[in-house]
Amino acid sequence: MKATGALLASLGALALLLVAITLLRRRSFLVRQLTFPLFVAALAGSLEIFILFQPGLPGLDSLLSWLLKFLAFVTALRLLGLIVFDLHLHGQKGFRLPPLLPAVMMAVVYLVTALVTLKLSFPSFDVGPLLATSAVTSLVLGLALQPILANFFAGLVISVERPFRINDWIKVGEQEGRVVAITWRTTHLRTRDNDNLVIPNAKLAEERVLNFYYPHPMHLERIRVAVSTQAPPYRVRRILTDCAAGVAGTLDKPSPDAYLLAFEESSTLYELRVWIEDMAQSPRIASDLRSRIWEELHKAGIVLPHPIRTLEIAPRPRRRAERAGEEPAPPPSRLYVLEGEERGRSLSLDAQPVTVGRSRACSLCLTDPNASKEHLRIEWTDGAYRLVDLGSSFGTRVNGVAASRVELRPFDRITVGDTVMIFESDAA
Repeated sequence: MKATGALLASLGALALLLVAITLLRRRSFLVRQLTFPLFVAALAGSLEIFILFQPGLPGLDSLLSWLLKFLAFVTALRLLGLIVFDLHLHGQKGFRLPPLLPAVMMAVVYLVTALVTLKLSFPSFDVGPLLATSAVTSLVLGLALQPILANFFAGLVISVERPFRINDWIKVGEQEGRVVAITWRTTHLRTRDNDNLVIPNAKLAEERVLNFYYPHPMHLERIRVAVSTQAPPYRVRRILTDCAAGVAGTLDKPSPDAYLLAFEESSTLYELRVWIEDMAQSPRIASDLRSRIWEELHKAGIVLPHPIRTLEIAPRPRRRAERAGEEPAPPPSRLYVLEGEERGRSLSLDAQPVTVGRSRACSLCLTDPNASKEHLRIEWTDGAYRLVDLGSSFGTRVNGVAASRVELRPFDRITVGDTVMIFESDAA
């Protein structure tokens, strides 16, 4: 009866101590870090209470002595680990080990300490059979728990190699998300849908892992756009690169660029390449870019082709005018500024002559310091548009060649100082 009372008292004291430690762990950082030594202390305290109520039992004093030695060693080692890992490496050096690695190291240290203190408290105790039995038990458990052990060792490899870290955005197979936790068995990802994706570490070791944050969180976003084959590439590329400016999340350096990828059956395919600072924002940034591209292309009168076939028979006013013996009407044409301060402006051309220069009276006023007040004139004569240099100071170049009077052909490049203009015509 006395032994039963002693057992109940010791177990009650152990339960109270464990509950108190569990509650204190939520409020105190130090208690949270010393959880295992406190559990050992609670076990030693309950054993001390049992010995007080039931003295004289053989072996209990030696067992209590071992527990106290083990408690002293593990407390000192845990405090040392706290100083090395948390205060020195993380606090002073700014280097933080993966959470799994210190936990495994401390577990190995605790096991070695238990065997050493066991030998000190019980000198006659032979540790060899215990180690042999542990090896056999470990072999049996290893075969039975092979998947769990595979995840455990894969977690160790991830902690050492560090292919990704907490808060990195990674892609595993078809799934991607932000790394929020790396445990001894699994890795947790937070997806864009705010769901928690749990991946076994062994699965991570077998799959290809794409880390969008290493070596730098900067990521290249690609936006493909199909436009009408009639749209000049220099116009489309300029519009696409200008659309990237001001979109939240995009970077100015490296600067965005646009590429012509392919000529398809009914459209020309372009690709806008923009650098973004956070892969997690990629869908929102891509949506903003596509919206702005749609707006700017429609403002510029550039058609986004639909998957339909349209047969158009273009009129031939020039041939009808020639049969009637009349001067042919000029085809719809434009003068587009590709480079310079007036970049993006367009001047429509018709039968009336137009002038280009620095004077406000000119049809196209340039701010280029190398342009004369009235630099050049474009006029419709003899069934063609002709460029006439008006005695400018620095001259006019057409396709890189100095010109005083020249017949213009579609997509001729006209250079005035640092300003480059392109002659566009819808003539058949």
